[in-house]
Amino acid sequence: MAAVKLKVGDRVAFVDEVGGGVVLETPIAGRVRVRTDDGFVLIRSVKELVPYDPAQIKQAYRVSDHQASMVAANDVMEENRRKRRSSKPGKTPRKPEDAGVAEVDLHLHELVEDETRLSQGERLSYQLAYFERTLEAAIRDGKRKLIVIHGVGEGVLREEVRKMLQFYDGVRFHDADMGRYGAGATEVLILRH
Repeated sequence: MAAVKLKVGDRVAFVDEVGGGVVLETPIAGRVRVRTDDGFVLIRSVKELVPYDPAQIKQAYRVSDHQASMVAANDVMEENRRKRRSSKPGKTPRKPEDAGVAEVDLHLHELVEDETRLSQGERLSYQLAYFERTLEAAIRDGKRKLIVIHGVGEGVLREEVRKMLQFYDGVRFHDADMGRYGAGATEVLILRH
């Protein structure tokens, strides 16, 4: 690697320290005298300094539009949290209990327009993610029951749904009403404490 050529007046940054300064002189080969941004004069090895290029710094700390929108969304969310906390100290207010029954049909043709673009694994993952979002919404909205229509098929989706339900403390589940849904549905009871 070629040694960096520094001349008087060059702006430099320190490699292992915060800050930088301006080169005042090069008294000895491989060493330079630098006036720091804080006003101190130091003698440093050329290896301890890097030329300061504002264009490179700007590029390194460039923020994309997506990143900026994510930061803005997080700021709004945090502000809303603060408002809720300041308005009522203690627990987050619980929504009133809703005796209604939520229903979700996990048949793929009900969830996506073109299911042929998805592989078998993607199909199952999509259905399970959709189910989980629906379950979380039902719990959050104070529903008492969620009917999950998964179909009969080979039973893979049914088993995966039931495996997921085992990780939720506040729910109980069993086969849904056979007369109304056949063998292809699970009824989830959401317990309220």
